Amino acid sequence: QTISEVVEEVDEDLQLQSNFKLTTGELKILKNNGILFLPTDRIKSYAAEIRNYLQNTDITDRVWTMYKATDISNKRLGFYAIALTIDTNLLDKD
Repeated sequence: QTISEVVEEVDEDLQLQSNFKLTTGELKILKNNGILFLPTDRIKSYAAEIRNYLQNTDITDRVWTMYKATDISNKRLGFYAIALTIDTNLLDKD
């Protein structure tokens, strides 16, 4: 499996589970870094469906997860991060 295939799987999961579509730029960042930071307003309306998918799918059956980060000074949600949960060094490069 190549890194492009893994990123395509992430994008497909997001679309199927929550109707959330990553932009070309976001896909490129995820492919290059293995992690993508998204502002809350970009993903807010999709977060519940994504959370349900992640809670109901075993980590061994998926290649990504999502985290949310809060500002420790005011406990406000700062951003979400989609991260690959596999070692990208083990993947075939494109």
